Amino acid sequence: MQGGMPPPPPEGTSSSSEPPDATDDDSEAGDLEEVAMISDVPVGEEIILDENDPPPETDDDGDSVLDDGSCAGEAVEMSDALEPPAEDHSLQQLTAHSEPVFAVAVCGARPELLATGGGDDTAFLWRVGEAAPLHRLEGHADSVSSLGFSADGSLLATGGLDGSVRVWSAESGALVVALEGPTQGIGWVCWHARGSVLLAGSEDATAWMWKLPEGTVMQIFSAHSSSVSYGCFANNGRCVITASDDGTVRVWNPKAGTVDHCLVAGSMQEPLPISCLAAHPTHPVFLFGAVDGKLKLAHAENGRLLAQLSAHEASIESVGFCDCLQLAASAGMDGRLCVWDLTTFALRHTCLHPGGVVELRWLRDAPLLLTCSTARELRLWDARTGNCLQTLIGHHDAVLCMDVGYTQHGIYVVTGSDDHTARLWRPNPLGPGA
Repeated sequence: MQGGMPPPPPEGTSSSSEPPDATDDDSEAGDLEEVAMISDVPVGEEIILDENDPPPETDDDGDSVLDDGSCAGEAVEMSDALEPPAEDHSLQQLTAHSEPVFAVAVCGARPELLATGGGDDTAFLWRVGEAAPLHRLEGHADSVSSLGFSADGSLLATGGLDGSVRVWSAESGALVVALEGPTQGIGWVCWHARGSVLLAGSEDATAWMWKLPEGTVMQIFSAHSSSVSYGCFANNGRCVITASDDGTVRVWNPKAGTVDHCLVAGSMQEPLPISCLAAHPTHPVFLFGAVDGKLKLAHAENGRLLAQLSAHEASIESVGFCDCLQLAASAGMDGRLCVWDLTTFALRHTCLHPGGVVELRWLRDAPLLLTCSTARELRLWDARTGNCLQTLIGHHDAVLCMDVGYTQHGIYVVTGSDDHTARLWRPNPLGPGA
């Protein structure tokens, strides 16, 4: 890729096998001083912003957030009959799939490699810049719903709605192992950041942890009563967090397979399905959203609720933390991207899209984030001002997923869509033609 981003401004019980030990670092609190104060906030404080509270008309510098019209008004309803986009801003189309592309992933260790998975029960390995896939990965009996590369880039995991998790060689495309355990569809897969340990969540109300490449079961996490829709390692790999359609988020001890803490969306009497989950990249806090549009911030070590944030009018589909500023973001089917100040829990910006937002992604070491939506768009935002820096079009249907690749020449984005294609893009914070 040419012309990259400029430097950003100053991220049950079972066997006794253990995941890789997290690095003990007494200076951890000083690694990101601006966010370290999260641990000191008053526990249980709620900041409720009801739907009658409008977003600020100016940002902290006094500049209007309404200048480009992107952060005000109501989300425009998409037409039932979509016209082809007027332009195609993508760098490359990947057209091997015959059904919607549900999952994409970039190899962090080798960013020239990426993978796609779709409703045709197939995954593909690609090299950036090449029109044909490197390898076709077959074996799933239903849609490939999730993908992920191992930390060292040697392995690719695919999860399918057939209930299987398969692990492949990222170099040759050969099947390394078909993992056993789950009995229903796989919703997500997640690798440990420092070792060949894989997590996956299933519609059968369980999550599983395996050691690779052997494929041995390290732990079964069984306490949910419905589909385990989201999950991740958190607190530098010291714990596992899972979220479920049963309305609970559970923080687990991965060695013992026991639940340390349980939080609820809604109430115990009327729980609400969890619709998204994200852990902070370096600190023991996490966010989760629900189908009612409510967002909660909690502490992974003590399980305490730190804040409840309300600004959405529909299901929150994606959440995430900025790794360089005290900011977080949420995005939902109401077309809103909400940027939150973690020092005050105040809503800093509300940015509108002409369709539901499916996913958000913070860029590494920058106060910038990307969104993809049912409006067939990819947008780049400055979280400090709330301004939309760039809108990229080209997909013919809803954009369902995305990932970011970081190369020596800059960044690129890969997206998957209902239009059966994946596309590569080069976002530019200076705008088109810069």
